[in-house]
Amino acid sequence: MLQARTARSDEFDRVMAFYTRMIDEMRGTDFDVRWKHGEHPSPAFLRASVDAGEAYLVEAPEDGAIASAMVLNGSGASGYENVPWRVSADLSEVSVIHVLATLPAYHGRGCARALLNGGIAAARAHGKKALRLDTFADNERSHRLYESCGFQKVGIHDLFYDDLGTVGFVLYELAL
Repeated sequence: MLQARTARSDEFDRVMAFYTRMIDEMRGTDFDVRWKHGEHPSPAFLRASVDAGEAYLVEAPEDGAIASAMVLNGSGASGYENVPWRVSADLSEVSVIHVLATLPAYHGRGCARALLNGGIAAARAHGKKALRLDTFADNERSHRLYESCGFQKVGIHDLFYDDLGTVGFVLYELAL
């Protein structure tokens, strides 16, 4: 059974390699994440996330490779503060999912679902009231995953990311 776990501090290189490979393998496909090497997710962001215990991963049982990974913290993108969230909560009472991805070789095996369920469990264990995330409007596959895990669509809202500028994203929230 697939299990999500927190990445250890000594696994930064593995996590960085996962995201590097993710960017390379997804570029130009229907699942292009539009991330850029050295920018998003940046090495500094990933290092800080791993060191803070905010990076989560699922390893493939057959080879131990990181199949899926994400960051779970309390910081939303610029624009989150203007979203009419359904759960009324202070920032300290919310967790936000960032850079959730699964390598193409592991699509359809339940890796992202296991990772998401691990994030839900972690947010609950930390006493959070809600779990939030944003995704590209054209990423229908992720929309189906989030909705099947109980997330509610909050709508499309403009958010700002340094590497993308202001873009309309579909936002999701799960009441915990």
